[in-house]
Amino acid sequence: MSKYWFKRLISVLVSTAFIPVSAANIAEISVSECKAMATAGVMSAAAPVQCDRLRQVLFDYIDFQGQQHNNGSIIVMDAVAPYIATIFERLYILKFPINKAQPIRHYQGDDDLSMADNNTSAFNYRPIAGKRSLSIHAYGLAVDINPKQNPFVEFGEQGSANFKPENGAKYANRMQFRYGKDQRQGFAEDVISTFADNGFLYWGGFWNTPIDYQHFQVSRNMANLMAAMSADNAAQFFAHYVQWYRTCKTSYPAAYAEHKVSDYTHYLENKLNSESLHKTFKLSPASVITAMQKALPLQTATMCIKK
Repeated sequence: MSKYWFKRLISVLVSTAFIPVSAANIAEISVSECKAMATAGVMSAAAPVQCDRLRQVLFDYIDFQGQQHNNGSIIVMDAVAPYIATIFERLYILKFPINKAQPIRHYQGDDDLSMADNNTSAFNYRPIAGKRSLSIHAYGLAVDINPKQNPFVEFGEQGSANFKPENGAKYANRMQFRYGKDQRQGFAEDVISTFADNGFLYWGGFWNTPIDYQHFQVSRNMANLMAAMSADNAAQFFAHYVQWYRTCKTSYPAAYAEHKVSDYTHYLENKLNSESLHKTFKLSPASVITAMQKALPLQTATMCIKK
């Protein structure tokens, strides 16, 4: 080997020596874990998905002090587990800091306690805060990340703002780089594209009121549909959904940078002349599955971009 190529090899080895490597693992929910979830009030027989449709994603993460941890754990629906694993592997590579990540049963299902502990979590059988309808967390199809840095904000009638957790109020200003101040990290804005590239297009930071900076989810239509499907069909649907988004984003980057997204669900609804894919599935499962099992078409601007 020439001196030149030897030096090149050493250069490559040195440059890659400090690149973090993470390997997320996916596990079924054990009987004991399922019982613990039920005891903590996180799981119920009334939940739209039961333990057999949930998976635990175990992953490495880096905290705000730059320390590595190998005990990250989050529980999600089976169909999305590989994509959630990819998300957290990507966050690790990016050195995006996470304060803590453990299933919410450790907080007896109390979302306020989990947020106060700045805990990243997903599945929790509960309603939307202050409402009766189920949260998308109850399907294992929503993720809350770094609640302190990405608080939930409600507005009163007179315009007053209520932050959850309370110490999240210091992050009301969403600027990461501020004159004379240290850079702030762990903001959800940094990972919008990572979540979207893996099927979680809906970010609570896009909402008018309340604003939920920590929250990423799929649509309610999708959540109901995937919960009603078999595990295999839900996995196939979500794989097509992600593939559709990635292909459209590659073809029309400017439109997708502005979040003008017409997704795979909209495509199937148009194809089936349906107002709601979930409702159509309830009436005629075979029609949705047949349409879903066909190869994806050549995606045009009309199909990809929402006007």
